[in-house]
Amino acid sequence: MIHKLNIATVVLALSAGCHRQAKVDTPTVSDTVTVRLVKPARRDLVRIVGQPSFIDSYEQTAIYAKLPAYMEKWNVDIGDRVQKGELLATLYIPELEQELNLKKAQVTMDQALVAQAGKLVDVAAGNLQAAEAKVVETQADVGKFEALVRRWDSEVGRQVTMVSERVLDHQILGESRRQLESSQASKDAAEAAVKTAAAIKLARDADLEKAKVDVEVADARLVVAKADMERVGALYSYTRLTAPYQGIVVLRNANTGDFTLPATGDPSASGRSTDQSAAKAAPIYVLARTDIVRIYVDVPESEANYIVSTTDKRAGDPRAVTTGTVRVPAFQNEDMPAEVTRSSWALNMRSRTLRAEIDLPNPVARLLPGMYAYGSIKIERPGALALPISALVENGNQWCCYFYVDGKSVRTPVQTGLRVDGWVEVLKKQQNGAWSDVTENDQVITGDLSELVDGGTVEVQK
Repeated sequence: MIHKLNIATVVLALSAGCHRQAKVDTPTVSDTVTVRLVKPARRDLVRIVGQPSFIDSYEQTAIYAKLPAYMEKWNVDIGDRVQKGELLATLYIPELEQELNLKKAQVTMDQALVAQAGKLVDVAAGNLQAAEAKVVETQADVGKFEALVRRWDSEVGRQVTMVSERVLDHQILGESRRQLESSQASKDAAEAAVKTAAAIKLARDADLEKAKVDVEVADARLVVAKADMERVGALYSYTRLTAPYQGIVVLRNANTGDFTLPATGDPSASGRSTDQSAAKAAPIYVLARTDIVRIYVDVPESEANYIVSTTDKRAGDPRAVTTGTVRVPAFQNEDMPAEVTRSSWALNMRSRTLRAEIDLPNPVARLLPGMYAYGSIKIERPGALALPISALVENGNQWCCYFYVDGKSVRTPVQTGLRVDGWVEVLKKQQNGAWSDVTENDQVITGDLSELVDGGTVEVQK
């Protein structure tokens, strides 16, 4: 009974304790808090950003068949080193080859037609010159017969007088009149010949103009024929697969006699490699560039603004290029010095990181694409103004410090930079609604900031 009573007593006591409100000591403006002060100091901040990565080819090109074709001959296999422009394989398209021969023959024929049209222009020009000479000749005949007409007309007039005076016989006058009539007839015939020669000249002139037009038409047809031949020639050039750069063949999909289709790939290829498929396009070759490889490092958003690549430097960025190292486990974790070659500039919206790329020279091709690597980037801020992390407090999304001003703690928003080993770079402070630079003379409260209130009275620890 006593035991039950004791238990009941304990329960009642606990229940009463649960309903009693706990006393919370909240600092007020009138409370005086003892604090320690610190000033921003110049420090060399260095932060290493690294992550697992892999070695990737600087360039890797998949070489496809442009047109449906048969594999006539392949010249290189996987692992072969090739030079830029080297012939990798030859395809065979019978109908395209015949069409190219037809276009070449058409060009040859059109060239002959152009030459023929040029000769016809020469012939027409010669005919025109002959017609012009004929016109001149007939005009000269007209002048000659005009002179004869005038002569016999004068002679007839003279003889008429002599006949009237009975000095000359009528028979001689009649003969002179016949000569006059003959000369007049010859003149009329010469004038008609002039008109005929002029008409022939006009015809020959038209023939010459037509011949010149025929030359222009033949030239135009030749241009069209050549363009058509070049079009087919461009298609035929797809039967020769060449290397776009110096590199190594990492994949070969087609064998001699295979029928390659641009849309579906090699139907017999799926059983030979995981990289090939009978259901979708498969490249005939995959070529990788070997003289340069690249490493990827994704930099967090907080450090992204400090990345300076060689591309940025060429664009005029005055800051030093960000350096780093690449460690490849396959080479006994050898550290290879490197620089950030380029960055994506825009952050990945999902990971909130900036893609930075490091190019590594690979003259002897010992760095193989796909190798595991660890990329590290060194972010340096020499001589940066920094405060210990204990001097900052996060209020929402804003970092703040409590500045010591006239014996009071003044909560002040600040702009921060790099954060390394308990130190935070401070750049700007907001006072009276305006931003200004943080200086080495600013006094900042450090330690347990939870006891402070904005505008509260504080006492500096001695």
